[in-house]
Amino acid sequence: MNLLRGINLKVIAEKMPTASGAECKAVCTEAGMFALRERRIHVTQEDFEMAVSKVMKKDSEQNMSINKLWK
Repeated sequence: MNLLRGINLKVIAEKMPTASGAECKAVCTEAGMFALRERRIHVTQEDFEMAVSKVMKKDSEQNMSINKLWK
């Protein structure tokens, strides 16, 4: 899987300031999956942005569930 030229990884990193290494890997994997689902060989900026939304949403949902347990 290749990256399309012009992808700004700094913008992606700024959208996930509290992400762990595992979450960064999950974002990259998910971005590749978005491209594969559309039968493309290049990952785009949009793929990364959708992946960040998906991965970080799961993280915030898990945190909300944990917070409910402690209340």
